Amino acid sequence: MKTSATFDIADALNGLDKLGAIGYKLARSMGVAAGEALRDEAKLRAPVGKAEDTAAGGGSIVPGSLRNAIYLAFRDKDSTNVRVKYSVSWSAKKAPHGHLLEFGHWQPYTVVLTKNGWRTTTSFRAGGPKRIPAFPFLRPAYESLMPRLRSIMVDRGRARFPELIRDQLIPESSV
Repeated sequence: MKTSATFDIADALNGLDKLGAIGYKLARSMGVAAGEALRDEAKLRAPVGKAEDTAAGGGSIVPGSLRNAIYLAFRDKDSTNVRVKYSVSWSAKKAPHGHLLEFGHWQPYTVVLTKNGWRTTTSFRAGGPKRIPAFPFLRPAYESLMPRLRSIMVDRGRARFPELIRDQLIPESSV
């Protein structure tokens, strides 16, 4: 189960296709700016358990592992010379239960405290499955940033455009 966010920024990028390589670099830079803002907001919102929560039957074995697993990545296979795509997600290797927090889940089995901590048994819960509520962090981060994403990208574009033009007009070898 993946959380994915798509937003149309065509009017913010209008005309970049006429700039050729500069337009592509500018679009990449603008995409990174939006992705970094989303990644950072998701990290702020990601739940971080405490070590004592683990002993009480909740939380992570390593508090902060979900927050530290959130990343921004360029999606090379989904990008073209006129479209760039980035992904903000979490590493399932570093935080394998992140989806349970983002979406919530049903706990069908009994959980017991052993000398090694809380463990899930193979016996079903008496009274049926228990609904564990979601503690979403990525979706609310996206929703809170959505009104500002365009301006974040445009600001990065305004800062980056003169650098790209200068680099094209004055190659590095002549500096």
